[in-house]
Amino acid sequence: MANNTLKLLKQVNTKEVEFNGSKVEVKELTFNQVKAFSELAKSLNDDIESFDNNRQSLGAVIRAGVVGLEDVSDDDLGDTPLPALRFLSESVLEFNGLKVTDDEKEDGKVGNG
Repeated sequence: MANNTLKLLKQVNTKEVEFNGSKVEVKELTFNQVKAFSELAKSLNDDIESFDNNRQSLGAVIRAGVVGLEDVSDDDLGDTPLPALRFLSESVLEFNGLKVTDDEKEDGKVGNG
């Protein structure tokens, strides 16, 4: 019984989200992944507004939380429009309850279809 419960506990669920006229899957983050993000945030805390720090944060969340992008390179992310990266990152965080779903989303934003 305990093994079944542990298996259920470790199951990672996914959710499809609309993205640039198609769909991508975002997934639940593990406790250890969230802990790693927290440690990354602490290390970047000195200059939170730095573009490089924001890029590192976006990349970490996208790699961990978007199915099929686990091994995406920094170069590939660097060639992606910033609004698309932000949308994917926010989708992962929202799915994991780490970002309050905001009512500030504007119509026509990346990912709305």
